Amino acid sequence: MQETAIHYPQRLQRAARIARYGTVFLLMAMFVGTHIPSHGLSSFSVSDKVLHFAAYMTLTVSVLISWEFSIGILRPTHYFTVWLFGTIYGAFDEITQIPVGRSCDELDWLADILGIVVGLTLFRVFRPLLYRWF
Repeated sequence: MQETAIHYPQRLQRAARIARYGTVFLLMAMFVGTHIPSHGLSSFSVSDKVLHFAAYMTLTVSVLISWEFSIGILRPTHYFTVWLFGTIYGAFDEITQIPVGRSCDELDWLADILGIVVGLTLFRVFRPLLYRWF
C-alpha cells in the first residue's frame, strides 16, 4: 500500500517556506528584543502592552499561515495547540526577562494572550483570502 503525499502548487510551497522562515525570524527578534537589558534603552511612545499584543498577534498569524501552507487545512486541535504554546511561551518570555534586569509583568503576559486570541480569530476569518492570493 502506497502512502500518498499532499502535493501543493509550487507557489504555495514557496509561500509556506517564506512563512516558516518569517516565523522563525519573528520569534528570534521577539526573544532578543525582550531580553536586552532595560537600562540604556530609549523609551517608546507606544505602550509596551500594545507592542506585546501586536507582536503575539503577528506571531500567531505567521505560525498559522506557515503551518496551514505546510500541512493543509488546520483543525481545531491545531488552533488550540497554537494558543497553548503561545501562552506558555509568553509566560516563559516574561520569566526569563528577570535575569537580564527586566521586569516580569503579568499584564504584558495578558497582552500576549489577547494578541494570540485576536491572531487566531483574524486568521480564521481571513483564511479564505489566503488561498485567493496563492
